[in-house]
Amino acid sequence: MKTSIFTSIPNMLVVGLLALAMSACTLGDVSDELNNNELTAEEMEEASQIIGQSLSDDNDGVFSSLNDALSNVSSDGFTTSAFQKGNSNDHDYSGRGDENNYQYHYDPETGTHTISFERSVTEENFRKNMSALLTYVFTDINGEYISRPRAERERIESIDFTSDKSGNMQNRHRNGEFSRADTFSIDGVSDATAILAIDGKHYGNGTFHGVRGNGNTFQRTYSNKIDFLDIQINKGVVAENGSLDEGVTGTLSYELNMYKNNNGDESTKTVSGTIQMNGDGTALLRFKNVAKMFRIHLQSGIVTDDDAEIEANVIGIDVENNTVSLENDILVIITERTEVEFDDGLNSLQDVQRAIAAGLTVQAEVEGYRNPDNKREFIADEIEFEMGDDDNDDEEDDD
Repeated sequence: MKTSIFTSIPNMLVVGLLALAMSACTLGDVSDELNNNELTAEEMEEASQIIGQSLSDDNDGVFSSLNDALSNVSSDGFTTSAFQKGNSNDHDYSGRGDENNYQYHYDPETGTHTISFERSVTEENFRKNMSALLTYVFTDINGEYISRPRAERERIESIDFTSDKSGNMQNRHRNGEFSRADTFSIDGVSDATAILAIDGKHYGNGTFHGVRGNGNTFQRTYSNKIDFLDIQINKGVVAENGSLDEGVTGTLSYELNMYKNNNGDESTKTVSGTIQMNGDGTALLRFKNVAKMFRIHLQSGIVTDDDAEIEANVIGIDVENNTVSLENDILVIITERTEVEFDDGLNSLQDVQRAIAAGLTVQAEVEGYRNPDNKREFIADEIEFEMGDDDNDDEEDDD
């Protein structure tokens, strides 16, 4: 059992708020001219990627904190909550369950459970390091503190939770550093109710290096604030699917400040809008006064844009290397994070390969971004295969 009393731990929430204030002071005031009405397509891409990272479970965003808040906590670590089966994804980059330097303290006067730990994930195309300080106050239906939340899980009705995290992440062509603070108030934890109600706030700041769909890279320093409006979690859906983000519905509002420096000329863009949870592991990102929407995948933070995709016939498949050659001279790279869908009787890359060898037409719809180092290569966030129209079909006689 690892037990340690904290004597002096900096509160990163305060640090984050100070960083927001300092950023605003050093980078200039936001004028009325810098608003959503003047968002460029490039700025929307940049903002959507930053917000996607801020929500992502894999990247220690809001959904990472929600999972932490609902985990069973004790002096020797985390276990999955009573209504979760664990993460069902084949590639789970959250790092949950592999904490290092885990420390725990309970204060009976305030009912506060305080823990700190580090998480590290190292995969072929994904790396991150993160340190966290979390606090929990568990109460029963009468408002009494619960000192042994794992042993007395059935008594828990409400959880007051805070999370302060800082770290860095890097995947294929995208990387960043971040500090994030979350505060949640959760009601309906016991089996007496089927729905969890959550009120909360998120504050974050950091630097993000990203890639636009056309392969151009960008770097932005940012600060953001996210407010929960009517967030609920269906415990039955979560238990059935084994994924917290698939049971969440409701709306978030956000305000994002993006800062950039061009040869000493500093500017700030303020972006605001809403995020609608779909209850299927995704959310729709809306910008205020802008009709265009983006879809965020809450586990990975990947953002897709239905209006910006490549659609072409497939002329070749390399199953071993997970690449797809398209007739427009684009080579699509399928990574372990790519969401692959098959239609029209196709069930695998091997099926696509056999169909092409048989002279059939197979189309691919791809969303993602061009490789900054090779514009002919397209890194797929999503790819869907379907049988194409056969232009060689005999036409019916007019008579």
